[in-house]
Parts: sequence; C-alpha cells; structure tokens
Amino acid sequence: MTAPPWGSNVPGYPPGHPAQPGYPASPPGYPAPSPHGRPAPPPPGYPVPPQGHSVTPPHGQPAPPPPGYPQHPHAAPPGYPHPAPPPLEFPGTPAVRAYLTAVTHHMTRGRMQIAQHMVGPLMSLVGVNAVIATALNPIDFVLCVATLEEISPAAVDDFPRHVDGFAKNQRRRSFLGVKGGAMGVAALVSERVHPAAVQALRNRPMSWGSVVTPAIVDLGNRRLHIASNTPAVGLAMWHGVRSQARAYLPEPRQVLG
Repeated sequence: MTAPPWGSNVPGYPPGHPAQPGYPASPPGYPAPSPHGRPAPPPPGYPVPPQGHSVTPPHGQPAPPPPGYPQHPHAAPPGYPHPAPPPLEFPGTPAVRAYLTAVTHHMTRGRMQIAQHMVGPLMSLVGVNAVIATALNPIDFVLCVATLEEISPAAVDDFPRHVDGFAKNQRRRSFLGVKGGAMGVAALVSERVHPAAVQALRNRPMSWGSVVTPAIVDLGNRRLHIASNTPAVGLAMWHGVRSQARAYLPEPRQVLG
C-alpha cells in the first residue's frame, strides 16, 4: 500500500502542510516546518523543554548547563575561544609574574600542554605541543621559561643543555618505532641581566634529534633577545624554532608598557 500523499489535495486524504519542492510534506497534526536554522517544535503530546533551557546549541558548540547548575571551577569565561589555563603560581617580582602570566596566555592560545617542571636546577614554566603530528615523522615543540634574580653568562650557557635533555624526553615514537624530533626554546626571565650574558647568547650545533635556541627576557630594559646565529646543519629547523620563540615570547614592552 502506498503512503498517503500528505500535503496533497487528493479527495479522501486529510490535508497536510505543503512541503518544499523535493521534500516530503509533514503528516496532518504535526506542526509546520520551522524556518531554516531554527529547531522545529515537538510533535503534539511531546513535552516542551523547561523554561530557561536552551534550544539546540550552534553546530560544534557544547550546550550550556541548565540554570543554577554550577560551572566547572576552571571553565573558560563566556566567549573565550580557548581553554582556560591551569592555575599556576609564579614567584618573583610583579613584573616577572606579569610576564609569565602573558606567556601562559600565549601558550593557552597555542593550545599547548602547560605545567611547571624542574628543568635542571630551575623550576620552569613548560609548554609542549606538536609541530608535526604525523605518525611518520612527529616533531614536538617544547618551551621552557625560568626566572633568575640575575641572568649570568653561565646560566645562558647551562640552561639550554637542560632544556635539550628535557625536550628529547618529550619526543614521541614514529610509525617506524624510532623517536621523532624536538624543537625547544630555553628562555630566562629577569629584571637584571649581566652585560656579558647577551653576548653569550648563541645557538649550538644541532644535537641528535633536537634543536634548542636560548632566549633572554630583560624586563629591566624591556628587551627580548633570541639567539640569531644559524649553525651549518638544520637550516629549516633553526628558522622554525626561532619563529616559535617569537610567537610565544611577547616583547616585554607590550606586557609592561
């Protein structure tokens, strides 16, 4: 038996709502189709959503909780397009804390995994994400930011070594079972910088599977220094890691004025 031609004017069949060309019409007793982009009201006899509950959320967005339902303590504020950063406590002066907070914001916008770890002898703000996520040749980016009362040439020479070891431990295994590569930035932040520390800033030759570039954030003089020399091996990697450093380390004058 064929289905009744709802929406037609054939005698013997109840009229229904006319359908758009190419679409079946709704049976009699059901509500008329709603305008495009709006949810249709429920059929007769079905409960209506309680007052205050939202209708279907926009595509790709989670539905808001019902009225009075407690928000997650670390939920992102309304309209914030990125996940809220984890609760972190930063040591140091107000200027140091303000800069680390700004770095955390940049890490959050970059969807990095953020935590605090001991990197060598220094407690560091650490962010990790994937530069290349393919299983064949994964490459991870590791940003380590530590603070000192004064940045010395010895610290500029020593901290990147610890970051290099830390970055190598973060590498993922590739499809072939060998570990992928890693790019790292070793940033030291302080309001006092020894004059010779900036001169000691240099990129070392690429080690096995990783490149690490050092950086100095001089809050006292509102300057950001990133090692600019390019070793002979790994030109593309050095260009990439410097670009990442500029993306995640804001200029101090932009943060502190």
